[in-house]
Amino acid sequence: MTLGFDVVNSPSLSPEQNELVISRLKTRIGKDGALRVMSQQTRSAAENRELAIDRFVELLQDALKQVPVRKKTRVDRPAKLRRLEEKKQRNNFKKRRSEIVSVED
Repeated sequence: MTLGFDVVNSPSLSPEQNELVISRLKTRIGKDGALRVMSQQTRSAAENRELAIDRFVELLQDALKQVPVRKKTRVDRPAKLRRLEEKKQRNNFKKRRSEIVSVED
């Protein structure tokens, strides 16, 4: 069962939603601007139709979901100093490991 939806000429999507769907589902939209969803999981055409509709709804919901904008954060000064101190300690530990110790009889 194949379900087709004309994304480019759809009156049910606003222009902003249209751009979101096209940009996020561009690999699934053909040159004619139609989104095609196929389902061949079962032998029943009715079940395949339902599965295709469910998958189509899921794709559109995911494409229209607003992604929160990531806020840039900085590491605070004490945390930065702690990290640098840990690096120094680790460096010293590794240096001591390679030191040659002379053994006198």
